[in-house]
Amino acid sequence: MNAKEYGRHASGYRKPEASELSRGFTRRLILWAVVFAVCVGWVMTHMGCAHPIENGLAALMGFGFVPLRLIALVSSEAGVE
Repeated sequence: MNAKEYGRHASGYRKPEASELSRGFTRRLILWAVVFAVCVGWVMTHMGCAHPIENGLAALMGFGFVPLRLIALVSSEAGVE
């Protein structure tokens, strides 16, 4: 199989061009955005005294881990190392 004729490697994997997004970038971005929205929604709608552990985990995920993951995802896509 000629990669120039078909536009991709014989194995089916093709490296994205410089102007293209990598494979799965949009899915990962949407996943982490939904996780962020769920965490923020949980923190805003549940009382902290009634659910202290769950609110702490949701706040840690929503305001700590998820933004760091989104920054790492976008910066890796932009080529920043």
